[in-house]
Amino acid sequence: MERPRHPGWAVVGSVAAGGALGTLLRWLLVAPAPETGSPVAGWISLGLVNLSGSLLLGLLAGISSRRTLPRWLVAGLGVGVLGAYTSLSAVVLAASVATAFGLTGFIQTGSPGGIVLMTGLAGTLLALAAGATLGTACAAAGLRLGGWSAPVAGNSSGGHP
Repeated sequence: MERPRHPGWAVVGSVAAGGALGTLLRWLLVAPAPETGSPVAGWISLGLVNLSGSLLLGLLAGISSRRTLPRWLVAGLGVGVLGAYTSLSAVVLAASVATAFGLTGFIQTGSPGGIVLMTGLAGTLLALAAGATLGTACAAAGLRLGGWSAPVAGNSSGGHP
């Protein structure tokens, strides 16, 4: 088995720098969410960040399917900036923590309040499903805006010879 070749230091550096920038952008947009005691404001701001990132990632993929862009630029913007900006891991962590605390509270108390906690679990799962569906729709819209078209029979390069 052949060892994969190194992507090059320009690619590695652009992904690292892009990751730092994307994380900072996400933090600047999500951190100001008001602390109301309800996680709704945080979920909304994180959702908007993820949806806008999906749109931008689709746009980048659409543009790069039509134009030759430097590899370091596509990797730095896509994997680096937008990968860190969208941060699905932040959504999964928030959902995991909410679910774990909700179920733990239900198991420990055994109280009728457990119904509210189970409703919270259903809401969390519904929000994750909605986010995945809307994120996919935003990415598809970005692809179209970027000029990508459906593959032509016998050509898997996005429909462009």
